[in-house]
Amino acid sequence: MNPQPAPAPFPATLVDLMADMACVLFRRRMNGDGHIRYEWFSPNVETIFGFAPAEMSVTQAGALNALHWADRDDHVRAVRRSADDGRPCVELFRIISADGQTHWLRGSARPQRQADGHVVWDGAWMDITRWMRAEHHFQTVMDHAEDCILTVDCESGIEWANAATERLFGWAEGGLRGQCLMELIQQSCPPGRPSCHGDQMLACFQRGTGEVVAIRTDGSTFPFEMTVSEVRSDGRLSLIVIGRDISRRKQTESVLAETEQRLRLTFEAAPLGILVADADGRIRESNPAFHFMSGSHGKITDTAKLTDFIPASALPALETAVDGVFCREIAVTGPKGDERRWRLTGSHFHASEKATLPSLLLLVEDITETIRAAEERRQMERVLTEGQKLEALGRLAGGIAHELNNMLGPILMGAEMLLRSATLDDKNSSRCDRIIEAAKHGRDIVRGVLAYCRQERQDLSAVDLVAVVRQFSELAGSILPPAIRLDQHIGPDQAMVMGNGGQITQILLNLANNGRDAMGGKGALAVSLEVVDGDAVLKVSDTGCGMSEKVAARIFDPFFTTKPVGQGTGLGLSVVHGLVTAMGGKVGVKSVSGQGTTFTITLPLADMACPTP
Repeated sequence: MNPQPAPAPFPATLVDLMADMACVLFRRRMNGDGHIRYEWFSPNVETIFGFAPAEMSVTQAGALNALHWADRDDHVRAVRRSADDGRPCVELFRIISADGQTHWLRGSARPQRQADGHVVWDGAWMDITRWMRAEHHFQTVMDHAEDCILTVDCESGIEWANAATERLFGWAEGGLRGQCLMELIQQSCPPGRPSCHGDQMLACFQRGTGEVVAIRTDGSTFPFEMTVSEVRSDGRLSLIVIGRDISRRKQTESVLAETEQRLRLTFEAAPLGILVADADGRIRESNPAFHFMSGSHGKITDTAKLTDFIPASALPALETAVDGVFCREIAVTGPKGDERRWRLTGSHFHASEKATLPSLLLLVEDITETIRAAEERRQMERVLTEGQKLEALGRLAGGIAHELNNMLGPILMGAEMLLRSATLDDKNSSRCDRIIEAAKHGRDIVRGVLAYCRQERQDLSAVDLVAVVRQFSELAGSILPPAIRLDQHIGPDQAMVMGNGGQITQILLNLANNGRDAMGGKGALAVSLEVVDGDAVLKVSDTGCGMSEKVAARIFDPFFTTKPVGQGTGLGLSVVHGLVTAMGGKVGVKSVSGQGTTFTITLPLADMACPTP
């Protein structure tokens, strides 16, 4: 039913004033049968809602048709309750305007019961749409915020908290209102202050951002970071608290700290030297392994450069990145002045996203001992190979020994028979003696080679080196060309050693042959014998081409020779070394390129007081 025109219940001045404030005045009547109707609306109802006063109809239940359907029942109940108890009807509802917009209205109407039983309300509705929308927007933002937001009155406690706060601390909706903020954190008030009020609240909270331990309703705790701001308005002190649960951040920080510590310990304990340098070549990081390798004490300062420890020629261009990993070996001088070998393995990387120039990560490995061990292993392999060659040579020598002895036998027998049965002059008789002596020496040489190659124990006896050297001098005349002069110096009258005369002669012949080849058939060969400190010292010197230190170091190695292919087997000096060693002696060499060579053989003198074995 449309409201009937009725005189305005309010003075015209009040109606105009309320219209300026977007406030609608109305009169509502409820008959004795409970029917509700609106008798009058202020003219500005059309301006606000788009409906003329006559168009403001009501439903059968007594609610305005323009009311939002969700608010109609509550609105009618509030009106009837006001009619029953005679209290003012406080109204908050939504209305749909003629253009379909939703408006929020808030108002109040005082009931007056008439003599006929009717109840009349004169009231006002104010359009609070903008305020409600702002509040709704604010509440939506606050409730969907991930951070906890609270406002705390320093007299009455928590005034307001958003939904995130209630969820985090486990409180029901609205349950935090009026609670003391100190109950949410694991922190006690200063002594003598059972609760915080007024300015005392500031003593419990530090303005700014800090970390505290917060408490949920179930008693569990968690790290909480909060920012406290102070607000004073009209002499009233309030706090605005914004906070968040930082459990995950703390866990991440702990994991990062543990990872960083682990990486740092790995860096410090790494057996390889590690260097990190920038594009300018300045060392930014270095580990103890490199400090030890380089001989530096403690941490290398930032002023140190890579070129202080590594030659610039061994480093790539620092200002340009090299694709992949580079590896190279260099020679450096160690802390003790010795030569060391380092293996450098490095790669370029960008230390940060903002870095425009690459940094260099360098791994430094001291491979000196590795190279030395590899060289010793190769040397052992060579010795093993040469030993296998000697073993094969021994088997070969054993096979041909019979043939050699068969050839030497007729020579020796024929020479002896010729010397005994034929009439020879002194010259030819001397020739036969030398043939016999040479055949005997050849026999002894074959026996010595067999003994050396088979590593058989030789029977040693007391031998006078003076007699052996003199006999060798006579024999050497037949093997040395006329252009080589033989100089002999024998100091003692007697030099008895425990050895084998034939093998000693073989030693001297081998050294004489080497000297002859070194001198190219022209020069001087000197043989001397001295007794020094209880040892017999036998020296064989030539005036040949000499040797370098590198060649002299390998001169006694089996099968090592500097002669062209077909002119030497490399066994002569190794046989010499083996025979001298078997007699308990030592052999050494001293040579200078272009100045000749001297071999020194030292044999211990025999103790003639002991029986000869």
